[in-house]
Amino acid sequence: MKTILISVLVGLISFTKLTAQDNVAAENRNINAFIRVWGVLKYHHPVSVSGNFDADQSFLSFIATIKDADATSFNMRLMSLFISLKAATHGQSAIAFDTQKARLKDDKVMAAQLLQNINMKWIHQRIYSPAVQQELSWITQVRNLSGQHYYIPELNYTADIPHEKPYADYQFDQESLNLLTLAKAWNAIEYLFPHKYIIGKDWAEVLQEMVPVFRKIHDRITYERAVLLLEVAINDTHAEGFVSQMKEKVAVLKWNYYPPFDYQVYGQNILIKNFLNDSLATDSQLKKGDLITRINGVSVRQLLKSRYSWHPASNYAVKNRSVSTSEDGAADFFSALSDKSLKLQVQWKDKVIKITMELLEGEEAMRVANFYLRSKFKKEQQRKGYEELDEQTVLFRAGYYFDKDLPHGEAELNAFSDNLKSKSAIIFDMRGYPEAPGLFYYFIPKALGIPAIKFARYYAADLTYPGAFVYKPEMELYMSSDLKADPNPYHGKIIILTDENTQSMGEWYTLMLSRLNKNTVIIGSQTAGTDGDIKRLNLPGGYKFVFTGNAIFDLNGERTQRIGIKPDIKFNPSAADLVFRNDALMEKALEYLREKK
Repeated sequence: MKTILISVLVGLISFTKLTAQDNVAAENRNINAFIRVWGVLKYHHPVSVSGNFDADQSFLSFIATIKDADATSFNMRLMSLFISLKAATHGQSAIAFDTQKARLKDDKVMAAQLLQNINMKWIHQRIYSPAVQQELSWITQVRNLSGQHYYIPELNYTADIPHEKPYADYQFDQESLNLLTLAKAWNAIEYLFPHKYIIGKDWAEVLQEMVPVFRKIHDRITYERAVLLLEVAINDTHAEGFVSQMKEKVAVLKWNYYPPFDYQVYGQNILIKNFLNDSLATDSQLKKGDLITRINGVSVRQLLKSRYSWHPASNYAVKNRSVSTSEDGAADFFSALSDKSLKLQVQWKDKVIKITMELLEGEEAMRVANFYLRSKFKKEQQRKGYEELDEQTVLFRAGYYFDKDLPHGEAELNAFSDNLKSKSAIIFDMRGYPEAPGLFYYFIPKALGIPAIKFARYYAADLTYPGAFVYKPEMELYMSSDLKADPNPYHGKIIILTDENTQSMGEWYTLMLSRLNKNTVIIGSQTAGTDGDIKRLNLPGGYKFVFTGNAIFDLNGERTQRIGIKPDIKFNPSAADLVFRNDALMEKALEYLREKK
C-alpha cells in the first residue's frame, strides 16, 4: 500500500511539473505573438504614426491578461485593441505598399537586398484568428504619406530615436517592464535595422529564445545580461555601444582576475605583447612574443567561442579586438575564470612548453593595470595627426587629427593645398575613429582639387513603410556640394591604411578616399563592418539599445556591413610584427612606395 501511495505521489508531482511547464510554454507563445502584433501597431498603424498611440502604455496595459489568455480570449483582446485604434472599421482606404513596385528598376541594390527584411507571412499563423489576421493584413499594407513618423527620426542621421521613455528609475523587478524592454528592442531591429537579413539567424527565432530569458530577469545584473545577449544576436559592431553603459559589467562577464600582461588574440591563440611592469616580467616564465595555446587543458580556440558569445561585433576581427586588452583596460578573454592559478601550454620559438601562471586580483590588479594603461595612453597621445615623413610623403592619422588642426581662413587653406599637391604621396591612417570629419568631408578634397562625388550608396529608413529603406541621393550626404573641379587636381599616390579599428565613419571616409584618384590603394586587413549612422533606443533603466540605422553599399552595390572595406593589398602582421615592430603596417606602406618609385 505504501509503495502504491508513493507511486501516486510521484505521478502527481510529475503531472504538476508538466502542467506548469505547459502553462509557461503557452504564456511564452502568447507573449511572443503579442510582441509581434504590438510592433506592427507601433510602426505601421496610422494612429501610432501620427503620435496618438502610447505604445508603451498599451503594452503594459495588455501584457498581463494577454499572457494568461486562452486562444479565444487572446484574439478577443487583440480585437479590442484594434477597435480602440479604429483599425477594424471596414471600408477604410489605404495606399498599399507593393514590394514589387518598390523594386525600382534603377535600384538593383534595394531590389536584391534591403527588401529581404520585409516578411509579413507570420500574420497568417494559426495563433491569430481569421478576424485578427484580416486586421493585421490591412495594417501591414498601409503606407504613410505624411513625411513624418512619431517613432522614427525624420532626419536620417539623427541618432536618438524619438518619443521613447527612459524609465530611468526602474529597478528591474517587474516582468511587464522587462518584457517591454524586449518588445521595444526586438521591434526596433525588426523595422529599423537595415541588416536584419544578414545577422545569420531568423530574427523571429531570436524572439522565441529571448522571451524566457527576459521573463527570468530579477535584478540589474540579469537585466544587463539579457539585453547584452540581444545586442550580440544582431552581429553589429555598433552594438558595442551598450557594453559601455553597463553598470554591472564585472558581474555579468565575471571578472575575477587580471592577467599580468597586455595581450592580443592572434591566430586563435593569446599573444603576449608586453608585461604590465618589469617586476611581473622578471617573475614570469613567460616572455614577450609567447603564444598561449591552451589553458587548464582547454584550447584557446574553444575558450574564445564562449567569450565571443558576450561581445557584439559584425565579424570575428572585431570580436578578437573586443576580447584582447582594450583601451579601457578590459581583459575579457580572462573573464569567467574560477581559478587564479592557470596551467598554460605555450608555443615558445619552435618548442611547446607547459607553464603555471598566477593571475592578479583585487586592488593589486587595479593598481598595476591602471598605471600601465595610463603610461600606454600617454604615449599614444603623443602621436601627431599630421606628419611629414620625408620631403615627398605626408601622413594623416584620422584618430589624432582634430578640428583645431584644420586650416582656418583662405590663406591657410591655400597653403595647405599647395603643400599637399607638392607631395608625391599621401598616407591616410584610418585605424582610428576620425576626430575631424570636416577634414575628409571638405578640406582634403578641396586641397587636392577634387569635385564633390558620390562614392557610396546610402540607404535610410523609409518613413512611408517601416522595414523598407530608401536611397538617399543628396550630394550633401556624401561630400560638400561647394567642392568644384580643379583644372590641376592631385595625381600623386594615395595610400589608405585599415584594420579592425577602421570603423563606421572611418569606413565611410575610407570609401571616399579610395575614389579620389586612380593612384589610390588600400593596404591592411578587415575593417569593423559597421558603416552607417548609429541609432540609439531608450530602454527601461536609463539604457540605450544601440545598432546601425542606415545601410551603406559601395558604388557596385556590394554591402559593407559585416564584411567591411576590402583592402587592395591584404596585410596581416605576424606575431613578431605585433610585438617587436613599432608599426608593421606603416612600414608595409612605405615599402610599397619605394617599390613604386
